[in-house]
Amino acid sequence: MVAGIAHVVTAEFGANFFPSWYFALAAVGYGLLLPIIASLQVLHRPVRESGAILGTIAGASVVTLGLGAAANTDLIPAALFVRGIWWWTIGKMWAETAVMPRIFGFLTMLLAVLCVGLVGLYAATGLPMAPPDLPLRMILGVWLIGLAAFLWRTASPPTSPT
Repeated sequence: MVAGIAHVVTAEFGANFFPSWYFALAAVGYGLLLPIIASLQVLHRPVRESGAILGTIAGASVVTLGLGAAANTDLIPAALFVRGIWWWTIGKMWAETAVMPRIFGFLTMLLAVLCVGLVGLYAATGLPMAPPDLPLRMILGVWLIGLAAFLWRTASPPTSPT
């Protein structure tokens, strides 16, 4: 949930308005994706090992390129593309296996199409990707807050050893 909130709050600071706060919040938002990606890998592995591997690799790439794009706007298309790959991979798995609610899987797949479509639009037109970056980061934040709610609901309480 903290990762999601950090991504939403990042928009309040902006890269040019308070650059040190902007990058610090981006670092928190993307850095805290790593435990989420690890938790998802554990959930995905029993139902689809190949999807779990691709989801983990793509998720780690989202972290790396997302942090890079926060500092260098030239990386935004690459960051969006790998986010699209990550969202498509895990969204498709959720829609097919119900690891997460199927509707959340379909929504995640729709967001993946949006990301990849924006990269295609950028490639075809040469439009700058910096303007849509903050709204897309806010969408990532809201998505992460929703994911946190689903993960919280599905988490099982710890059991005591016997």
